[in-house]
Amino acid sequence: MVFFLRRAAVKKCTGKVVVFGATSVVGQPLSLLLTLCPHVSEVFCCGTLNKAKDETVRTPAHGVAVDLSHIDVNAVVNGIDDPSHWEMALRGAQLVLVCSGNEFDPSRARRDIALSESAPEVIVAMEAVARAAPKAVIGVVSSPVNALVPLAKEVLVRHGVFDPRKLFGITTLDVVRARTLVAQELQMNPYDVNIPVVGGRGGLTACALVAQTGLRIPHERLMHLSEKLQSYGSSVPDKNSNDTILEEREKMEDTDNNSFDLDVAPPVGLSLAYAAMEWSVSVLKAMRGDRGIIECSYLESTMRKETPFFSSRVELGEEGVSQLLPLEPLTSYETALVEAAVPLIVEDVEAGVRFASMKGKEE
Repeated sequence: MVFFLRRAAVKKCTGKVVVFGATSVVGQPLSLLLTLCPHVSEVFCCGTLNKAKDETVRTPAHGVAVDLSHIDVNAVVNGIDDPSHWEMALRGAQLVLVCSGNEFDPSRARRDIALSESAPEVIVAMEAVARAAPKAVIGVVSSPVNALVPLAKEVLVRHGVFDPRKLFGITTLDVVRARTLVAQELQMNPYDVNIPVVGGRGGLTACALVAQTGLRIPHERLMHLSEKLQSYGSSVPDKNSNDTILEEREKMEDTDNNSFDLDVAPPVGLSLAYAAMEWSVSVLKAMRGDRGIIECSYLESTMRKETPFFSSRVELGEEGVSQLLPLEPLTSYETALVEAAVPLIVEDVEAGVRFASMKGKEE
């Protein structure tokens, strides 16, 4: 007797991805990773609007695409520098990634500077998406994510195409970093560790929920790891248990907002590109029909009544968000982290909405 094993039907995924800001410090390595990804069949590299601010990047988007096209993979790579042709590139896109800007500040210290630089690029990109690819899933990588996602929503709402299931802020770098820090602390393989990070993207809004993993870490060390996660590489000495979260946060907030050196906020271009790629693969797998895929993402949410946007664990589906997973149970320390992060997230959301409203009036 002969038995024939038949594989379950899998929804075919075209895997067309458009990268805005493909010439940026994050966009270039991300475009490379996408080109190498077996789940991606086509990559469109879109350039930047303001080339005067892009002085560190001499290669245009078309040049990036030509360079990537030499790699012996099946993905087709195209580059478009002219914004008037972006809508053509977007047609049929499943996933749109926004990496515009030069200020990829992981600590939120330069929020207003990053917002003023990235927001105009995001607005133009969202207008193009609204007209040419309203059903595409959108992932915002540009800083400040906490402000740019609400801004992107306002643009999409004005065009009547906003779908809360399809607009994400990519917070995966916080998850990757938390995974690395905890694995180093416990001398484990990072692939065996998965730490949910909720709240917002970066700085004091990133709240690692280590207790939910069942891993046992002394409270003093847990506090140190949380501070290290939020500081992104700045010098964080071990603290004794008598130091409160609020005291440490006040010290970190007192940092000069105009200072931006390697001790405060080191470059995160390569790691941010890797994190965005990890998130993108999860989205593409979910869109082809895979089940049970969970990522932490920043999106419109009712998780906290104080803010319309919040980052939490999300189960992904074919249309983007399938369902939001609950935060609980939280320890008292994790609750304190989240409570302290919420007012900062509210400020970021208001900044993004305010910028969108200001640009809307100018039009």
